[in-house]
Amino acid sequence: MVRFMMKSFILISVLLFGILIGMQQVGVQMDKMKGSEGNSALEWKVNDSGDIEAEVLGSQITSHDIKEKQKKLEEVEAFNLFSKLGKMVSSLISEILTVIMTVVGTILDKILHFLFT
Repeated sequence: MVRFMMKSFILISVLLFGILIGMQQVGVQMDKMKGSEGNSALEWKVNDSGDIEAEVLGSQITSHDIKEKQKKLEEVEAFNLFSKLGKMVSSLISEILTVIMTVVGTILDKILHFLFT
């Protein structure tokens, strides 16, 4: 019995130690994948002229690029069907709830007026 308990304890200890080592390795690999070890995923600096330069995963991005992309997005003015439908449904629900609350309020007002007069 003592022999079985010792073997079980050693086996459980080895497995627990292996799990801890595996968790440590996962943490190290996640840091490498995120880019936080050594060179980071996002680096930015401000030039003497005031321009902002950023480097995202090795790709250079300047503030001029961002402004150009913003202008392009404003020019496109894409129609989003789901956004429009969501706005219509929310306004419809708001109107329905407003009408219901008004009706309930007037009914309660009449009932209270009848009871206390």
